[in-house]
Amino acid sequence: MNIVKEPRKSFAAEVTPDGAVTIKAPVQASDAEIDAFVARKTKWIEKQQAYFRQFNRPEQAEIVSGGSVLYLGRQYQIIIEKAAWKNAVRVLKNRICILSSAPQKTAEINADFQKWLLRRAEDVFAERLRECLKSFPDLPLPVLKIRKLKKRWGSYLKKHEIILNPDLIKANKKSIDYVIFHELCHAYFPNHSDGFYNLLSTKMPDWKQVKEKLELKLLGYN
Repeated sequence: MNIVKEPRKSFAAEVTPDGAVTIKAPVQASDAEIDAFVARKTKWIEKQQAYFRQFNRPEQAEIVSGGSVLYLGRQYQIIIEKAAWKNAVRVLKNRICILSSAPQKTAEINADFQKWLLRRAEDVFAERLRECLKSFPDLPLPVLKIRKLKKRWGSYLKKHEIILNPDLIKANKKSIDYVIFHELCHAYFPNHSDGFYNLLSTKMPDWKQVKEKLELKLLGYN
């Protein structure tokens, strides 16, 4: 359990999909007050951890023909076909077709497909960031970076940079927007204070439902 003291008026408890617990407390809070809060929240914490555990599943180890993959919120069947001279990925109605000059080379196909996903993440995230930024007319465009994150979908840095987890390309665009809105709100509120959540709610009133569906859908890829 991680205890974080920060400038805030109230206590808060957070449980991430991997089961880790963070208790946020006012700077002036005593150990006794923190212990009392944890005692009151123990049942809720255990309930959240149990909720996440029931959806825990391993990530697909490799891309194989006939398998499936999440992409922009939808499950697609993978089809690997032999190509005469180049490798390419095509998104069809309910399939993702991987054209490969060497379909028997599984490692090569996996590497090429991950590169394709990363390129799509770069394009989609940049487009969604520009769209979400319209709700913050006084903010300049942040620097966007894509980096694997173990316990979060995104992060906001004080030098006005936003880092997004590449696994978000598996989520639908509304879920991607939620993460971007969340990080943009940190430009005004560095901590998860009441002001932060009030601002987030004005930008996306249903953010709680979107967050829950995001974690439910992508927990195995977190």
